[in-house]
Amino acid sequence: MSSQVSGKSNLSAAGNAKLVRCPPETLGRLRHLNDAEIITLFTPFVPHPPSTTLAKDMDPFEPLGRAIPRQVRHVPYRLDNGMTEMHVDFLPASGAVVIVICATANVLRYNDQASEQQLKFATDVSRKIGEVDSIADIPVILLLANNGSTEQVYANFMEEFPALVTINDYTTAALANAAHFLFGK
Repeated sequence: MSSQVSGKSNLSAAGNAKLVRCPPETLGRLRHLNDAEIITLFTPFVPHPPSTTLAKDMDPFEPLGRAIPRQVRHVPYRLDNGMTEMHVDFLPASGAVVIVICATANVLRYNDQASEQQLKFATDVSRKIGEVDSIADIPVILLLANNGSTEQVYANFMEEFPALVTINDYTTAALANAAHFLFGK
């Protein structure tokens, strides 16, 4: 796919964010949304990273939503429930969607089916976006947080997603780096 930007040519950002693949028009569209367009950020309900400095009652992905230089609607999802009608209800107002999958060691120790459950959620959301004419062409970015060593394995399982960015953990700094990388700011 020569029309895609690929991380295989060593494209990376500050810190640990890495663009694995993304059609240039998707990244361009994401970076140039109209002011009225909202980014819907779907994040998994997972434990905090081991090295967190966040308050225990704070969503571990809240720093990502705060770092995105656009209006963001942050919508968590439970791994055991998958996509619900509530998630679907947020899609029509979306100018772009970022779906986080967290497959770090601490999450997989907590739930050995976490990767599969999150991938199903992401697939269901992507499929639903494609079914709605008014949003079928919005950017959908998959952000994969893992511990790095299994990145290519996960990337291979996520081939149906044309836009994939990886980070090697989900600390506040890593999430801020991912946002700066995605939005070029």
